[in-house]
Amino acid sequence: MLAILVMAVWASNIVAARISAAEIQGWTLITLRMAVVAITLLPFIRIQRGRMGKLFGISVTMGTLHFGLMFVALEHVEVGTAALIIQTSVPFALLLALIVFRERFGWRRALGILVSFAGVVMLVGEPRVSNNLLYLGMVLISALAFGAANLQLRALGDVSAFTINGWIAIFAIPQMAFIAWLFEADQFGSLLSASTETWIAVLHMGIIVSIVGHGLWYRLVPLYRTNQTMPFTLLIPVFGATLGYILLDETLTWIILAGGIITLFGVAIIVFRMPDFIANWGVSSEEQ
Repeated sequence: MLAILVMAVWASNIVAARISAAEIQGWTLITLRMAVVAITLLPFIRIQRGRMGKLFGISVTMGTLHFGLMFVALEHVEVGTAALIIQTSVPFALLLALIVFRERFGWRRALGILVSFAGVVMLVGEPRVSNNLLYLGMVLISALAFGAANLQLRALGDVSAFTINGWIAIFAIPQMAFIAWLFEADQFGSLLSASTETWIAVLHMGIIVSIVGHGLWYRLVPLYRTNQTMPFTLLIPVFGATLGYILLDETLTWIILAGGIITLFGVAIIVFRMPDFIANWGVSSEEQ
């Protein structure tokens, strides 16, 4: 029950981001969200000698590239579609492990990679998606960056999850603020005019998703085998699409539904035959 609750909380993060992105531009929004995370986790943050460079590297992939690009894309891409495409972070991580660590995988996982990306290609055929190919590309790069960040986490060693998330936020804030300054206008005006609903969504992302959701997940991961916990992540797009339909009046066409099922089927093949390097998957995943 707790695992299902965590998946619903992670899916609600994408809904909250889309609600907020209607009033606050993407880079400004993710900077604000990271500020909430940093302030909340400040008591848990400790200097990690010999690891600060690695933490900064993770802040680039997990923070700026993954969260930043996803938040910008959510101004134009619906919740259900984004939640489905983010699942490609699993096959991306598998491919990166092959390239970086020379970790080989069998034909079943190779089939899972092909099937998952075939589902994404089918999603591109949906008119609402094909009209926003630039932002679809951003979601794919975001998924790739999340896969890369998890490989970086593997090399980080034993560090508190709250410490990791806290340093990611601290290091990512100036990166994101600089990009917002370059590409966005009237940031302070949008913050001053933001509705109560938007501010509640920002606090939800920073506190409920980052602190409560991940806090519960970190308690579950040591208690159960990875092949017991990881399959629950396939529920994220289901919750995402459902919440998008209920809260945002988003609709599911048969192309999105079919492409989503194919994508999830491919990811399921990989998850249920999981390599060791995904054993700690999700250690710093806050978009889910």
